[in-house]
Amino acid sequence: MYRYRFLIARHGESIWNKDSKFTGWTNIPLTEKGKSEAKSMANALKCHGFYPDIVFSSVLDRAIHTATIVREALETPDVQIHTSWRLNEKHYGTLEGVPRNHVRDLFGDRFTQLMRRDFYMKPPIIDASSVTPHTPYSVYRNCYFESIQRGESKENVLQRLLPYYENDIVYTIYHENRFPLIITHKHTARVLMKHLLRMSDEAFEKYDLPNHTVLCVDLDERQKYMSHMHISYTS
Repeated sequence: MYRYRFLIARHGESIWNKDSKFTGWTNIPLTEKGKSEAKSMANALKCHGFYPDIVFSSVLDRAIHTATIVREALETPDVQIHTSWRLNEKHYGTLEGVPRNHVRDLFGDRFTQLMRRDFYMKPPIIDASSVTPHTPYSVYRNCYFESIQRGESKENVLQRLLPYYENDIVYTIYHENRFPLIITHKHTARVLMKHLLRMSDEAFEKYDLPNHTVLCVDLDERQKYMSHMHISYTS
């Protein structure tokens, strides 16, 4: 086994994932399928003999709930779950809660795909009041939120993610000899892999993370990427 290693995965399916709505920093609960996915993730880790001894999660409920289910299924109740807003999903501004089909109708398929893939593009600003009914779900807010309340680019996501990754997560690997599991969100995981793989912007547009997959990432003594493997699980 490699000495310097961590796991990274997306949370289970949320209600707005199921409804194909932009979610971002809105606190949306897991579906029953999402809870089942978290248990399947833990079972896949067991099959590979992977038992993380520390967990990092975003502050959003769907990630924390996934992390909690995984910890329970692995029967490791003493493993601590550390949360940070820096692991949050990309914030979508006025698109949060808006069905993806509505954005496609407004801007077209090509624009919508570009917005999803491009590293620098921020979400468009729309009048969402006509398409988003009142919802009891809360939007996570902090000081940083005020500067990006109209939405983030994926470049913004990487910029706010890296300090936490380098100063907190990597520290536990190299100085505490820990084996972390990071439960985060699709685009947060994508930009971290872009950084680790030194991926070009063009390559990033085509890069995707397979659904129902945990990435096991190996680093060398200089904290540089060496390799990674996919651990698949069923939905």
